[in-house]
Amino acid sequence: MITFSAIDGTPVYYWRSTRGDTSTRNWQATQAFYDVLVPWIRDLRSLSAGYGTITYLVSAGFYVNKTGQHGEGTAMDLDHVRWSGGTVSSPLDHHHASTDLAVRRRYLAVDAVCRRRFRYVLDGWYNADHADHIHSDFGGLPVRCLTSSEADTKFVQSLCNDFQSSGLAVDGIWGPKTTTAFDAAKAKLGVTGDPHTTTAAYQSFLSAAARKGFANQAF
Repeated sequence: MITFSAIDGTPVYYWRSTRGDTSTRNWQATQAFYDVLVPWIRDLRSLSAGYGTITYLVSAGFYVNKTGQHGEGTAMDLDHVRWSGGTVSSPLDHHHASTDLAVRRRYLAVDAVCRRRFRYVLDGWYNADHADHIHSDFGGLPVRCLTSSEADTKFVQSLCNDFQSSGLAVDGIWGPKTTTAFDAAKAKLGVTGDPHTTTAAYQSFLSAAARKGFANQAF
């Protein structure tokens, strides 16, 4: 395990005790996991550059003494992102369920950036336990979009609903309507290849979706 208080220079705070606390906190993760957090935050900086620099992140935990990926030191729970221009995306405040479409699209953009680097990403649509954070971990690499995954399916269904008004039930079941909506999204975003089998194709799709989300633009 390594200990860190920032990811590639961006501080990571903890708000579960005191909201707004910006005191330094020491986090732990494996070196291999931290080495993926660095390109992840660089992706986030690049794709959201219109908001300014990322001032800080807030997390609910990396290594946690429990079973599973957290216990292996290969997971992150993301609570909040703040940019220098004053924009925020806050899973902690249930932004996935906001009545403001722009806020939901921004949340989905952050969600998409997490999926570029981490195979298992659990968000507010996945279940109630993840309503206040986005969980990302190393399990099941490489990155790709699996139609058998409830988490992947709910993300795609929510994405298609909020960016192209697909009207899908967010039920985690990948059926013909989800296929049609996903194929339409890929075409509108100019994505080639198969995101279900090819990491590069899915990462291209996620980058394109994130750019639209941060710009609050429909597909």
